[in-house]
Amino acid sequence: MPTMPKLFAAVLMAVFGYVVADRVAGHLPEEVQQGLLRPITAFFGILVGWRFLGRRVGGSMRSALGMGLSAAFALLLVSLIFFSGNEMLRRALRKTYKGAEAPFLALQDMVQISLDFRVHLFYADVVTTFILGGLIVGVIVELVARRWS
Repeated sequence: MPTMPKLFAAVLMAVFGYVVADRVAGHLPEEVQQGLLRPITAFFGILVGWRFLGRRVGGSMRSALGMGLSAAFALLLVSLIFFSGNEMLRRALRKTYKGAEAPFLALQDMVQISLDFRVHLFYADVVTTFILGGLIVGVIVELVARRWS
């Protein structure tokens, strides 16, 4: 059922996802295509905000801080899985994986790709934006839940 905390969580997580993706994009090598990085991450922010964060608010401020960070990590996990899966499919379509064990090699490579992608996440501005943004989103959504619930 649509509620005001779910709506605020979806919108704020979309903005949060876009901002964090923009920070990450600034650290990617120039040869990496960034085309839909920001809008796809914002879309996943909508999903995580609506389905995860918006449902779980309504407790204390301490739990709101935890829920904000949990939602940020959920967004990170979903985005990493999507973008590493996308890269794995791109490589598979170029016939990088051969033989009967190709599907297993592709899945193993997907894990390695996600580990390679995480290197771009550990810059001071990205980590600061990620942590502070998650905390702020959690608090705002909690305040909205208190106001309209």
